[in-house]
Order: sequence, then C-alpha cells, then structure tokens
Amino acid sequence: MKSLRGVTIGVIGAGTMGRALIQGLAARGLSRHAILAADPNPAARRDVRRRFHLAVTGENGRVADRADILILAVKPQQFSEVIAGIAPRLARRPLIISIAAGITLRWLQARLPGVPLVRVMPNLAATVGSGFSAIALGRWSTARHRAIALAVFGAVGDVVEVPERCFDAITAVSGSGPAYVFFLVQAWEAAARSLGLPKAVAERAIRQTLKGSTRLLEAGGEPPAALIAKVASKGGTTEAALARLAKRRVVEHFAEALRAAANRSKALSWS
Repeated sequence: MKSLRGVTIGVIGAGTMGRALIQGLAARGLSRHAILAADPNPAARRDVRRRFHLAVTGENGRVADRADILILAVKPQQFSEVIAGIAPRLARRPLIISIAAGITLRWLQARLPGVPLVRVMPNLAATVGSGFSAIALGRWSTARHRAIALAVFGAVGDVVEVPERCFDAITAVSGSGPAYVFFLVQAWEAAARSLGLPKAVAERAIRQTLKGSTRLLEAGGEPPAALIAKVASKGGTTEAALARLAKRRVVEHFAEALRAAANRSKALSWS
C-alpha cells in the first residue's frame, strides 16, 4: 500500500464493484478522507455513507476535480456519458483506471489524450476480498501507475499484469469464471439430491468439498492430475465417475464454452 500514500482515490460508480474496492482499500488502512465516491443513485450514496462514512456525491465532476486516481466503475452503456462529463476536468492528468468490460485502451486514449490509463478486468469474488484481476497499462502510464493499480486491486484479491490482447481470454477464464463454479455447484447439488441426500446435507458436503479441494490445490503445489490420481483408485467409484465425464466429452465442451465467452467478449469490445 506504499504506492497509495498521500493520494486521493475517486470511485465513480458505487455499485457492487465500486463498493468492493472501497471496502478493500479501507480494510487495508487507507483513510476514509483519502477516498471519494460518486453515484447518481441516491440509495447507493446513502449506502456508501452509512457503511464507509465517506464523502459521496451525485456529481462525477466534483470527484474528478479532486482525485489523483479515478476508478471508473460504471457499466459500459454509461461510459460515453461519464467520459464526456469528466474529460474537461482532467487538467491535472489523474490516473484513470477503468473496470468496464469491453472498453479498450485504444477507445479511452482517443478520448483522453495524454491521460495515464489502466484497464482492469476484475471478477465478482473481489466483493469478498478473494478476487482475481488482470491489468493492462495504457500508452501514457508509468511504473508508478502500474504500482498504484497493483496496490488498488491487490486490496481485493490477486492481481497480474497482462498485455491487453489477453483480455478476451481473461474475461472468459476469470471474469466469467465464478459463474462456471456456481453452475457446477448447482448441478452437483441437484445430482446429490437425486441420490437421496437431504438438501442441507448436500449443500454442506459440496461446499466443504470445494473448500477443501481448493486448499489442497494451494497447499501442496501438485498439479490437478496428481491430485486426481490420489482420489481415483483403479476400478473404484471415482474412476467410474471420471470415465462417464470423459465419455460425455466434458473437457472439450468446457473448452468450447470458454471460446464462446472469449469470442463474445471480442464482439462486444469498443475499439
């Protein structure tokens, strides 16, 4: 958090991700006086004031005037209006961090010449401090701006820098990734119920199995194949289940699903 000492961070858009970032930064010790927020929704403003005791306004320009770092946590369909509104207020060249899906650095650079930019793809788990975010730097960003972006998104989970050309893949893998896990859990629970397990038992067994399996992945440094081999004994129950998944070409179908997400991300991008 050394990179954030002495700076003022403005969050434009106090929705789910905006609030997650505010919460993460506050939890890491950033003073509430160093964080500003703006949102057109009065209910969102009231929630931010109540939860974080921050200065919050309905006017984006007031935040743009004061912030050294501006995080644009608004939906893509709102982006053109937000950029048009704050562009005349950026004479001090604050760092602009965009988390809007599909808004490319090229699009931003054309409208904010000379302004340092960072594009970020976070995911929903940032709301519980366990997110995964990827960042890409714009033309006028420096090593200091990189350190700032890494610190901001490190406050809500893990973060890596990748070339922007990887963002469609990142969107498919980690941006959409939580939904794949929830889809699996939903199917797993339904299958468990069909075997006769009570709902509460099925939910508890599956959630703890997911939690424990994740800890095994993180703790041992072993690849998934080695861990599978530890569970799947020859001729046993796990082998029977895995054989059925292989017969149904689950691996190929999953790869197709990610390609579909990446292709859709590319189609939705603003260049």
